[in-house]
Order: sequence, then C-alpha cells, then structure tokens
Amino acid sequence: VYTRGGDAAGTHFRARMYSPTAGIPEDPATGSATALLAAQLLASEGLSDGTHRWQLEQGYEMGRPSDLVLEADVGGGTLNAVRVAGQAVQIMSGMLEL
Repeated sequence: VYTRGGDAAGTHFRARMYSPTAGIPEDPATGSATALLAAQLLASEGLSDGTHRWQLEQGYEMGRPSDLVLEADVGGGTLNAVRVAGQAVQIMSGMLEL
C-alpha cells in the first residue's frame, strides 16, 4: 500500500506491506515491494526518460521506522533499471544447522 507524502520533509511516499498468509502481519522495510512502485508510477504517470529518485518511509506505524530510497532509470518509455537503498540495523541473529 502506498500513499503520497510522509512525516519527514522530502519524503515522497509512505509504504506499508502486509503478508498475513506468509506469517508476516506487516513488514517494516520491503525492498521488493518498494521496487514495484517504480513500475506502478511508470504505468500510471508515464515517467519521462532519465533517472528518477524517491524517498519512502515504511514501518513507522509499527514502531520500526525505515527510510528507503528508490531510483529508477527510464528510457524510451521502458523501465531499464531499479535500485532500492537504505540502512539496516541488526535486531536479531541466529544459526541454522542442516
């Protein structure tokens, strides 16, 4: 779910991602869902050729704020590349033995 704007100045979108069937009530930072926003904007708003950059907020409502950056390269009306960036903080660790 995307809405325009956010809490911080310069934020373009607020995002929320729910996946209860996968056991994830809400995800605080979702790179894959963020990347899809570029395709949605191209389809709905017809982005001009060049590199576009947006700031997104996610996870604020659940107390795990995440600030993400989305960049998209458009050429000839086609989405050629998408980049998602942000900073991460380790909140847990574990070991899996096979």
